[in-house]
Amino acid sequence: MRNTIWLVILLGFVGCTQPEVTEQIPVGRGVISFKRIGNEFVKAENDRFAVVEAGLTTYRTEGKNFVRWQFAIRPRPETQLAVVEVEDVTTRRPVLLIKDEHPQIEELQWMGQGQLIRATPSLVPWLFKPDDTTHVFRITVMEPDGKQSSVYQATRYSADAKTKFRVLMGPELQRPPEG
Repeated sequence: MRNTIWLVILLGFVGCTQPEVTEQIPVGRGVISFKRIGNEFVKAENDRFAVVEAGLTTYRTEGKNFVRWQFAIRPRPETQLAVVEVEDVTTRRPVLLIKDEHPQIEELQWMGQGQLIRATPSLVPWLFKPDDTTHVFRITVMEPDGKQSSVYQATRYSADAKTKFRVLMGPELQRPPEG
C-alpha cells in the first residue's frame, strides 16, 4: 500500500511536467530547430560555452522607460574569451546588439547588455502587440587562438508576458513645466 501511494504521488508530479516540444523557426534564409518546454526555450550550449540568460530588461530614468537586451554565457573551463558578439537574427538582416572586445569573466560567466532603447510603440513595436513574439539571437565567441563558435538562442514573449512587462515598466511620467 505504501509503495502504491508513492507511485501515485510520483505519477502526479510526472503528469504536471510539460512536454518538451521541438519548434522550427525561420532564421535568415533557413530554419533552425529549438527545444521548448512550456513557453520557455531550452538554453543553448555547445562544447565551448552555455547560454545562461537571453532576455529583455527595463530601465527608467527621468520618468522615461527604456529596455535593453541582456545576455550571459558560461564558458567551459578551457574556453578563453577574446571577443563576444550577440546578434538579433530574427529578421533577414542580423542586427549587432553587443560586440565586447574585452570580455571579462565574473562569477564564472560573461554578461553583456545592449544599448538602451526607448520603450515606445514606435521603437519597440513588438512589445506593444497583443500576440506572442519570438526573437532569435546568434551568440558568437572568438578565442585568442582564432577558434570561433556560435549558438542560436530563441526567446519567446507571450502576449501575457508582454502585458506584465509593460505593467512592470509603468507609465512614463511627464516632467512638470519649469517656470
